[in-house]
Amino acid sequence: MSPFLQLKRLSESDAAAYCALRRRAAEELTYPPEPQVRDETGLDSEGIIARLNEYAANGTCVWGAFCNGILVGTAALGHEQHRAYGGIGLLWGVYVLPRYRGTPASRLLMETVIERCSRDKTVDQILAACASDNAAGQLFLLRFGFEPMRLLIRDGSIRGDGGDFLYLRRLLP
Repeated sequence: MSPFLQLKRLSESDAAAYCALRRRAAEELTYPPEPQVRDETGLDSEGIIARLNEYAANGTCVWGAFCNGILVGTAALGHEQHRAYGGIGLLWGVYVLPRYRGTPASRLLMETVIERCSRDKTVDQILAACASDNAAGQLFLLRFGFEPMRLLIRDGSIRGDGGDFLYLRRLLP
């Protein structure tokens, strides 16, 4: 029997699973997470519920990939308007459990983000921060058409809280 895969926007009912997934990611990662993820790591389920509501109020979407009802991956997308660069979709918090990497779960998360941004006529590009020493994350983004930003932010990398991050972007048609 093939697994049932579902992608949906996370809600309050998913808070405990999201909290557990973020904690697991924090334990496994050998590189610094994005600031948003780092801020979520210390929250309990009630804190995650408040954060998900805050994200929704600010237009940030957090999606979850579920396999047979179990949360196996997440991706979040915010939105920012920049005078010089236009509308930017801010991709963050992409994490997929190791056994689901390279499967339809990870592809579905990215395809959903890209499709949503492509439909939104106010978004010209998608921007993602990736830890400089996260080669797998960088390769994953490159496979979906992201390119390192060499001209826009100090040689494409910036020192963030807790580590160095490479910024990659995908221009939209």
